[in-house]
Amino acid sequence: MKTKLTTKRKKAISVYIILLLLLFVIVEVLPKVTDIFETTQTLEPGDLIISYDTKGYFIKDESVCIASGSGKIRYYEEEGTAVKKGNAVVSIEKETSDSDKDKQPRFSEYTERLKGFDGISNKYDAPISGVVCYCIDGYEDYFTFDNMEKIKRETVESLSFKPADLKRDSVIKGEPVYKISADDKWYILCWVDEETAESYYEGRDVTIELPDGDVKAEVYKVIEEDKGFRVLFYLDVYYETFARSRAEDMNIVISDNAGLIVKNKCIVEKNGQKGVYVKDKNGDYSFKPVSIIASDDKESVIRDTTFINDEGQQVYTVNVYDEVLKHPQGVLEKDLKDDKEEEEKE
Repeated sequence: MKTKLTTKRKKAISVYIILLLLLFVIVEVLPKVTDIFETTQTLEPGDLIISYDTKGYFIKDESVCIASGSGKIRYYEEEGTAVKKGNAVVSIEKETSDSDKDKQPRFSEYTERLKGFDGISNKYDAPISGVVCYCIDGYEDYFTFDNMEKIKRETVESLSFKPADLKRDSVIKGEPVYKISADDKWYILCWVDEETAESYYEGRDVTIELPDGDVKAEVYKVIEEDKGFRVLFYLDVYYETFARSRAEDMNIVISDNAGLIVKNKCIVEKNGQKGVYVKDKNGDYSFKPVSIIASDDKESVIRDTTFINDEGQQVYTVNVYDEVLKHPQGVLEKDLKDDKEEEEKE
């Protein structure tokens, strides 16, 4: 049976459609149209943060303790505690019963990957200085200092990092008990595109924003590869979940600069000098050279009042709240034409 729409319902639908169209115009069309009719931008102070989002892989010097016997376990250190080499981390009271002899060690999925690992220890005292962690991911022998320049991107991107929680009341011989991650130096590995890699150079200081806090790091190495660039960051700072972390989403901040914010489309180049066209009291526009501190794909942060050019000369530039032309290409072409005509007259 067909249902006919009432006049009231038809009006409601029409109003709904009109509201959707109006919302689209407000959100999508109006800002673009407004920008066309706005001829100037007022320069105001602000910060420009240049950053890059990517996945980072923690490279650490680690040691994993494997139980040399079965028994009840006693913990002396909390996870995340920094200990010195030789400090007691756990103790195991060996079982006297024969019932445990036939029990198979758990966590074999993880220990299988650690076969041949130089960092395996049977000591219940810390074999190295570092941070105590009661979990392993089985990749302690892969994400190492010796291997960090050989790790394959396609391999790590296919891995599933699911750490095993090791804390329990008793252990079976051959099971992992704890690990120590040395915190005096560690690295973060990531891959970036060519454009981003141009901003990195060895020794450059950056801030890495991680899920549990920000850390200061230094660009250790940048290596070009078939698909993008391998970047290694050196760190020697505290990070709360450092020992437990292996792969984390992160934001690399390479520049956080203060100055006057200007849209990139306002900047032109005249006779080899970048600058903007500033509106004077009479409504005319004159070219003012600028010194760019940093830029992203939309905006730049520039110095105000004066700056020193490459020749060591003081140059007067824009001031806060100056109005600069948003679409200066036409004025620039006229200026260049007038300059050429003046030269010809001379």
